[in-house]
Amino acid sequence: MPRPSHKDKIIQSGLAVFHEFGYHASGVQTIVDHAGVPKGSFYNHFKSKDELGLEVLDTYWRQSEDMRAALRDPTQTPLDRIDAHLAAFNVTQSGCLVGNFTSEMANEPEFREALREVYASWIADFETCIAHGQEDGSIRDDQAAKALAEFVVTALEGSVLKRKIEDDEQNLITFRNTIAAFLRAD
Repeated sequence: MPRPSHKDKIIQSGLAVFHEFGYHASGVQTIVDHAGVPKGSFYNHFKSKDELGLEVLDTYWRQSEDMRAALRDPTQTPLDRIDAHLAAFNVTQSGCLVGNFTSEMANEPEFREALREVYASWIADFETCIAHGQEDGSIRDDQAAKALAEFVVTALEGSVLKRKIEDDEQNLITFRNTIAAFLRAD
């Protein structure tokens, strides 16, 4: 009789544990305990914690697709799309896993490359939305759409980190309002 696969359970537990405690503070034992599976199950699916970490990052990014889809919603104005995306960015005290991994794992080549791909995809969604706003005159056009997109993503991650320090959701509301004013064409 084949053994049941616990891969998805381990990935979801890794996501929860890495998100709450950080990558370096999370051990394989903590992850399998959280998943309720034997430690051997981990090594049936993953060669290392790094391999799981990369899979967790990919899973987190795929699970956040609905939130990023707001940036591509043709029924909304570009500024409303950006606001909807930022409003859906409901981070907890644990922050954003992308930002957390960036601060902890950016010096590791495999993680650096995976994070570059995540940021490039995210920035591209913002860039397209901002370009639409520049075309219809609702978003400032004194800077390239890509430069504005990179600024928004970078500032958003900084705002999320600040929210972790202050444990105050108002920080993200202030960020949304500031970005809307910053992007709006005058």
